[in-house]
Amino acid sequence: MKKMLALIMCVLLLCTVAACSADKGASSDNGADADKGAVSDSGTSFEEIDPQTLPSKVDLRDHDGKNYVTPVKTQRYGDCWTFSLTGAAEVAYLYANDKGVPTGKINDQVNYSEKYITCYMFHGITKDDVVKGRVRASQVGEGYDPSEAESERELTPYFIGGPFVHDANLFGAGFGPVDESVEVKGEYPYGYDDKSSVEWSLPLNAEYRCAPVAAVLRYSKRLPSPASADADGNYMLNADGLNAIKSELNQGHGVSIALCSAHPGFNAKKRAAYYNGDGKPDHAVTVVGYDDDYPKENFTKKNYNGEVDKDSIPPENGALIVKNSGGLTKFDGDIDDGYIYVSYYDHSLRDPLSFVFDSDDAIRHDEVNYDQYDLLMTSWYGSTDHDDETKMANVYDAEEDESLFQIAYVTGSGMTEVTYEIYKDVEGDDPASGTLLETGVNRHTFPGYYKIDLKDEYFLNKGDKYAVVLTMKRMTDEDGKTVYTEVLPYTTDTTEFFEGMTVRGIINKGESYLFTDGKWNDMADMKDSLIDRAYDLCEEELRSDPALPEVQLKGKESMAIDNFPIKAILAPAE
Repeated sequence: MKKMLALIMCVLLLCTVAACSADKGASSDNGADADKGAVSDSGTSFEEIDPQTLPSKVDLRDHDGKNYVTPVKTQRYGDCWTFSLTGAAEVAYLYANDKGVPTGKINDQVNYSEKYITCYMFHGITKDDVVKGRVRASQVGEGYDPSEAESERELTPYFIGGPFVHDANLFGAGFGPVDESVEVKGEYPYGYDDKSSVEWSLPLNAEYRCAPVAAVLRYSKRLPSPASADADGNYMLNADGLNAIKSELNQGHGVSIALCSAHPGFNAKKRAAYYNGDGKPDHAVTVVGYDDDYPKENFTKKNYNGEVDKDSIPPENGALIVKNSGGLTKFDGDIDDGYIYVSYYDHSLRDPLSFVFDSDDAIRHDEVNYDQYDLLMTSWYGSTDHDDETKMANVYDAEEDESLFQIAYVTGSGMTEVTYEIYKDVEGDDPASGTLLETGVNRHTFPGYYKIDLKDEYFLNKGDKYAVVLTMKRMTDEDGKTVYTEVLPYTTDTTEFFEGMTVRGIINKGESYLFTDGKWNDMADMKDSLIDRAYDLCEEELRSDPALPEVQLKGKESMAIDNFPIKAILAPAE
């Protein structure tokens, strides 16, 4: 018996390029920031946030006397979402590596490329992208093809805008983040600036797409949105979402968030924004701090008669401190430093994502491979609940002599327990056959991407067939009931965001398997039913999400599904 859970999550900008932390034999629940005393959301128990323990103010520009925030940048097109995400990634990396500079000084030690993200998110895998240990030939053609759209409008990916429930798992495929300083063939192709002569397109081949990464992501969490609604559809503050953001910032984790910018509720002199309408988010920013005592009066606006507009004042004090991507401009004769205070009670605050990166000195292997089939860069994750035992698995053939030491996966819902099993010498269509190398359990409070250190390293000869099997259970709101859950990556072409774009997912036989109704089923044999399910999930969520009232589906022919988001991370033999 199945029950459908319509859940669309922000897909994560993720990275599984290198390995981290614990010594051989260590517990698989170690977090990258354990040396800072932070709470990892990849452990043996669910994370608990006590708001009473959170400081009243955190500003990562001045955190214990150090600045972990890179300079304000200027977006040129409609790609604010890339600036939001790279800004959060830069903060997280700098904090993880204790690369803060004295407060008041410019921290320009990293500068991640927004251009790289925009280009490769919306250009699918080509035959020239195939490279051992990174991209398998079986996945050529997967992803977005913007050629038709670009024939009508140049640089289409820069104008798509990245709808906020439809970001990318680009880093998860091992592509980036890439620093703008990276050189290829004597040139620096990844820079993003305002010069009219800049070349905005990047070559579609492995040399450019598989550029050296600047940071290694440990995990990325989709946090609850601060803006919520009661049973009658009226706005209400989601305190759990706000506290989750505060907790992440207190630990030095970068956070991106979406909000509505096209509204009159902005006090230019105070650079304070409070929106209390019902419009959808149209902008993305990087959250770098918060202040519980930020005066609500700072949001005050006056009407044409010079009278105070009472509706412009939030119900209580408090604001998030956000880094914008509009450069340094002037408001009322004053230079804008590029930062804005956004009221906790802003009605549009949605889809916060947090990032945690490994520290450089914790990386265990200089070079890594990773096996994966989910290269559909922009995906939505739908979760399906099952009452009966359900498992997901990916089966791989080792491409060379190498050692498996980490796995990574995506969870589609909160309060999820993940049991993993690693099998070697798998036979036939049974991923759980062969020799069990290791099993373990991890619990995740928030949906997101998680990388797990295995307890040991397992040598594989070239051609060895092995499998990563996951059993996911989540706690429901129904008296603490636990159900099995499955994560389905999918994406679709919509009339608003992707006119002229085509999208393709590739699932070959023998790659991904679903255990349900007491037997293993090859995902390649389930494509039609999975497309039907994904379409229904997407249609239902678009109808119910007030942030997406104008989005329309083009039909099932525009829907693409992908393999299970399960990755194996390996070190090549010396």
